[in-house]
Amino acid sequence: MRKFPAFIILFGAWYFAGMNMQPTVLAAVVCASAIAVIAFIFSRIIGRKADVHIPSQNSLILKDTEAPLELTAKNKSSLPINRFSVIIEMKYLTSEKGSIKKLNGSASGISQGNTQAMFYYTAPYCGLINVRLKKIRVYDYLGFFSNSKKLNGKPYEIFVLPKPKEINLLMPPFGTYTSNPVTDSSSDKSGDDHSEIRLLREYREGDLMRHIHRNLSAKTDKLWIKEYNKENDYIFDLIADTSDTELTTELLDSLYELIFSITAALIEKDVIIKLHWFDKKAGGMRNREISDRQTLYEAATQIYKSDMKCSGDEFSCGINIHNNSGMVINAKLEWYFNGEHIYSFNQGNVENELMYNVFDLRR
Repeated sequence: MRKFPAFIILFGAWYFAGMNMQPTVLAAVVCASAIAVIAFIFSRIIGRKADVHIPSQNSLILKDTEAPLELTAKNKSSLPINRFSVIIEMKYLTSEKGSIKKLNGSASGISQGNTQAMFYYTAPYCGLINVRLKKIRVYDYLGFFSNSKKLNGKPYEIFVLPKPKEINLLMPPFGTYTSNPVTDSSSDKSGDDHSEIRLLREYREGDLMRHIHRNLSAKTDKLWIKEYNKENDYIFDLIADTSDTELTTELLDSLYELIFSITAALIEKDVIIKLHWFDKKAGGMRNREISDRQTLYEAATQIYKSDMKCSGDEFSCGINIHNNSGMVINAKLEWYFNGEHIYSFNQGNVENELMYNVFDLRR
């Protein structure tokens, strides 16, 4: 908007110089007008040659935590760019409306090169966010003129995970889980699971984090791993029942909180989870075995991309597990274990209820 006051000043100076026969002022007004014309032409040229994209970076963030998004602006012309702005649309996959953000960047007079700009945001819900760069606007050095261009790049995906939390679970003794224990394996390779401690050794790449001896590691400032003589890990099924429910972004946020927070707490107790969920895109039920944080994150990215909406008939046809076995978390936010009701959560208060309640699975 600064060009309008400048034009008024130029017009006033031209009128004053003409009425008072001031050739020096007239010459200055002509020069200033010529500069304005050149700035306008420059803005047209550099506006067509500017581009911006999102480089490869970490796409996993935590809910309600400020996270950075780095953008790279590129100037394909030999004329320098001083200032630009980018319009960014951020929308959850399950939401019809997204939020529009504006990022202002400074290229410091860069020509024929790249510059980085950092955008900070906070994700209020768990789930998948699609980020689209909608438009870039480039300004001339005087800030009088600008030129914009639509951006048609592919959306960038951001996966929002629940914050890690301590959950108080009272576990039944081993041997009472619904599924069979994991098959025995030898202990000469990293990452094996057993039940009686055979020895302690230093951490090797590939070891499961849940087998770290935390007390000894804290005392020695090294990671120590517990190796066992026989298996103590048990697998049981966790079913996400999303049938006959309108899956809003807010409801899915609470459901994701339950599924992934409870799963994270169970794998810390040496339980391997076989997670089942409906995906209309895949034509039915899908499952994923989760034994550590890495496979939990991988399962989250799969579930976030799934279309989980289904009817009761579609859901029941895809389940080959007896209704009273394993663990069920449904879209009403009810938690069942081996057919027994454990807890009913309130949407919007799931995080507090997970952290401040004791959940007894010894039934």
